[in-house]
Amino acid sequence: MAKKKIKRKLNIKALIVCILIIYLFCMVIYYFLSMPIKNIYITGTTNLTDNEIIHAAGIKNYPSIIKLNSSKMKKNIKKLNYVDDVKIKRNIFGKLTIDIKEANILFYNRNNNKLVLSNSKEINEDNSYGYASLINYVPKNIYKKLITSLDKIDDDVLKSISEIEYSISKSNDKIIDDTRFILRMNDGNTVYINLINIKNLNKYQSIYATLNNVAGIIYLDSSSNENIYFKSYESLNKEKENSDSNE
Repeated sequence: MAKKKIKRKLNIKALIVCILIIYLFCMVIYYFLSMPIKNIYITGTTNLTDNEIIHAAGIKNYPSIIKLNSSKMKKNIKKLNYVDDVKIKRNIFGKLTIDIKEANILFYNRNNNKLVLSNSKEINEDNSYGYASLINYVPKNIYKKLITSLDKIDDDVLKSISEIEYSISKSNDKIIDDTRFILRMNDGNTVYINLINIKNLNKYQSIYATLNNVAGIIYLDSSSNENIYFKSYESLNKEKENSDSNE
């Protein structure tokens, strides 16, 4: 007995639905791949403008957010002088967030007329107002340590320093301390400090509060962190007068 051949009809409706689903799926993928950046949020900047960040990142034309090369963007943004670190976040809805950690401005180096940053970069800047000035030469090895050390100091203390002078401590031409500095403060006081005890500077505001507006020299370069010594300018002048009169 011969088998009957069963003819299957092509289900046109099912085929059309399948094609539409594939088409829509492809369009959704294409949409997300080609979606441009819609919003750019830049945080953490003080010295840099948003335009500088956008230009360095190469996103001024709002390219596709999916195709962005985050590693390349970070590398280019880090080339900017003030940038210490960068974090980049993005989502599929076109939002791009660039979080910048800026390097701190530590002091102004009068020897080369540049601002010195906590990341050791030195930048040309005409306006040095509000920053301590390093007024003399410091050997390279000590200079690097100075930058690292000042980065540990509170910002309000750094802003209270007017001048930084490198001043080796000697006794009969013998070097006792080659990391000592003299700091002239905006309030009229003078501070002796060395790099070993640099963290003592963070106590400056509390020390100043105990001086009752009497100006003088504060010695913070002692080997003992608890031994903070103060001499008023008035007492130093009297000592000098007595010494001169005895000669």
